[in-house]
Amino acid sequence: MTEPRAPQARQAKRAARAAAAGVVAVAAAGLSMRLVVNSSACRSAPGFGCLGYALWWSYLLPVLVFGLTWLVLRLLAVRPAWLTALLGTGIGWYLLWCLDSLRWLPNGTLLLQAALCAGAFALAAWCTQSRRPLWPRAAAALALALLMPLDSLATTQFAGHAQNSELAAARVPLLGPNVPDGYHLEGVGTSGSTSGSQPTFFYRIALDDAGQHADSMEELHRVIQVVVGPRLPNFTPPSHCAALTSVYPVPAPACTPIAPGVWRWSRDDFVQYFTRVGDAVAVVEARTPPVSSALLRNIASSMRVRAPAYFSAQ
Repeated sequence: MTEPRAPQARQAKRAARAAAAGVVAVAAAGLSMRLVVNSSACRSAPGFGCLGYALWWSYLLPVLVFGLTWLVLRLLAVRPAWLTALLGTGIGWYLLWCLDSLRWLPNGTLLLQAALCAGAFALAAWCTQSRRPLWPRAAAALALALLMPLDSLATTQFAGHAQNSELAAARVPLLGPNVPDGYHLEGVGTSGSTSGSQPTFFYRIALDDAGQHADSMEELHRVIQVVVGPRLPNFTPPSHCAALTSVYPVPAPACTPIAPGVWRWSRDDFVQYFTRVGDAVAVVEARTPPVSSALLRNIASSMRVRAPAYFSAQ
């Protein structure tokens, strides 16, 4: 009975020794990063110099972890040490990256990181055993490769659910336009959720070819800003169009009606359209040019109360 179990016992001991090397790697990486951040060179760096210093060190850490675990695995008689160290470092870094992006997991704790790296090195030791069949190792590699798309899908689903929950709890109607072709919504959020402050709902309407974030000033001038809030007493168009401020005297001059419930105010190339829907007002802001007045008028005129999912589906 002892003969068949001998190989399994040796494999278990080998995996346990490799897992110990993974724990050593996490401890050494955490200690080195703390020493770098608390060093005099980092603390005295001007501006964001310390952040850049720590970022540079984080890129060097995988190489140092590989070298350290190679030495530890050799001392623990885990062979081939270099291949196990290389595979364990790669799997560990990959798992930690996935963990960092999975916001619904309790990430960031040292114990969780240590457990992940211990498992990564134990898996690496199992995969580098020359007598093991090839197909289980191939299956393990495929499972790890699938973590990235699954992680991306889970992160997207969680972000959409969190945004829908935030919007559903907003204390202001979710006014949204018919998004023009070639544009998308971004930067959707709320503020003033507490009872002591005025609630607002905001987002941007940006061109698709600008990506998810405008980078240049030219792209920024093409972005349309939208802020929605409750109608305040000083919003009395067309005499006064101060929609989302309670400051007195009213800072906005008279505005021009252009459609039922829609008004326009401009100064130089800066223009605002105000749309009242029930007890809420949407303020559409942009620069003309480059944004055309016809486009802004269509956006302001198509404002309707939308479901939270409308803003995450764009």
